Amino acid sequence: MIKENFIKLYENSFRENWDLPCYTDYGENNTYTYGEVAREIARLHLVFKHCSLRRGDKIAVIGKNNAHWCIAYMATVTYGGIIVPILQDFNPNDVHHIVNHSESVFLFTSDLIWENLEEEKLPGIRGVFSLTDFRCLHQRDGETVQKFLKHLPEEMEEKYPKGFSKEDVHYTTLSNDKVMLLNYTSGTTGFSKGVMLTGNNLAGNVTFGIRTGLLKREDKVLSFLPLAHAYGCAFDFLTATAVGTHVTLLGKVPSPKIILKAFEEVKPNLIITVPLVIEKIYKNVIQPLINRKGMRWALSIPLLDSQIYAQIRKN
Repeated sequence: MIKENFIKLYENSFRENWDLPCYTDYGENNTYTYGEVAREIARLHLVFKHCSLRRGDKIAVIGKNNAHWCIAYMATVTYGGIIVPILQDFNPNDVHHIVNHSESVFLFTSDLIWENLEEEKLPGIRGVFSLTDFRCLHQRDGETVQKFLKHLPEEMEEKYPKGFSKEDVHYTTLSNDKVMLLNYTSGTTGFSKGVMLTGNNLAGNVTFGIRTGLLKREDKVLSFLPLAHAYGCAFDFLTATAVGTHVTLLGKVPSPKIILKAFEEVKPNLIITVPLVIEKIYKNVIQPLINRKGMRWALSIPLLDSQIYAQIRKN
């Protein structure tokens, strides 16, 4: 299977889907269009350039599924950096280890997680950014990240005097054989181990999603599996962004009650899930219904049982 260039997939998608909704944070009513995501990426690229980040530098990201998580990931790979996603439920010692072991120079994190990390245990980190609003939470001595961020609007105006448009979306040229992602295991047999994934690895999943019609332009998905895991990341996020799908990001713990309410509101075209979630929905929603005394009697009657099951499936 011929795979398209991983980075060019997104350069083309942001241009072609400019006015379509891209990322929405569930329950917060803030939606980024593809054009607005591209603009945020351009802003972060200016920050990276100011800090003299080089191609192949590593940038870590840890936090709940949200639009800024996706933007930080996209900004890193389209600049030519290597993204290091970290599961948000890892304990601080594991996070310190992964950030140091991966030699990450920047960290994007939720404010809450940052409160539990110790900056002196992250000697290689040059800057830490909030996944709430991209403000600088910490900078290494001698860095000028915070000062640069204050003048970022002027820097954008100087770089794009006519305003940032789809014609300004130009990303680095990087072949698919380059490492673009370090994915760390859950560490069940000791410390987490980093798996080096290339553009070919990532483009293979995305190309599969595109060619099988898994998702299409203007489809909708609800992203609730952790984006730091390969499965949800590949299809809820990477494939979706490549084809112009609208991704709603559920940053809450995916309890059956929350998920079913979100499904009802978002009406996703595709649901990427794992057996545990389906089991929870069955045990908490369906099983109590079919175990009622009157319902058990009704389900024992031929023909009537199939009508009842059909109604349950519809709901």
